[in-house]
Amino acid sequence: MDYFYQIIEMLGLFVQILGLVLFGVTVGWFTLHVINQPEKSWQLQSIIYSVFLVFVALMVRYLNPGALGAFLVGTAGAIFYWGLFKNREKPAKKK
Repeated sequence: MDYFYQIIEMLGLFVQILGLVLFGVTVGWFTLHVINQPEKSWQLQSIIYSVFLVFVALMVRYLNPGALGAFLVGTAGAIFYWGLFKNREKPAKKK
């Protein structure tokens, strides 16, 4: 019966890691979405960015290293994808 609990615990940790990666992607996308809005409201942008930094600081304090790493991998992936690669203009084709 001890092996059963170990397997369930391992599955729970795996689901936690996947959930935090997905949550990190969502938080990164939302932060970039608010910052890159066409109507630039500096108050909203500063509040969202400040809340994001406070949220990351709280996660650093209260999460275990693996869960924090999963969250930061998701956030970094979202920021790299939607912040750098998605918004690049494609070069015009020469005829």
